Amino acid sequence: MKAAVGHRRSINAEVMEYVIPPIRDMLVLGRNAPIGCIALRRSLELLIKTPYEHIEIADDDILSDILVRAALLRRLPREELISFVLKDIRPMMGDEEVLHVTLDVKVQIQSRVHEVTKTG
Repeated sequence: MKAAVGHRRSINAEVMEYVIPPIRDMLVLGRNAPIGCIALRRSLELLIKTPYEHIEIADDDILSDILVRAALLRRLPREELISFVLKDIRPMMGDEEVLHVTLDVKVQIQSRVHEVTKTG
């Protein structure tokens, strides 16, 4: 098929390496997402060795599940993560979506060291 005189065609593409794992920190699944939590967990287990925790969200019309890197739950209590997702992520998603979330969890630690003094 010939292009009409005076018309131009161009293709722009961005090519990059496929990154494994396809999830870094967390996935939030909508109740009617095209892929379920069980299928996602199985695929993650086949692709990577990093353990992910499954958090089921019961009785919600938008959210179904959260898959989060287990190491993050050592720095952030499970209840705080769930609260964050419900308050800040849920309002921006539909029940058919799967959202990939990159988390930046920082923990500040303040500890006192007792000074031992000798009396003499």
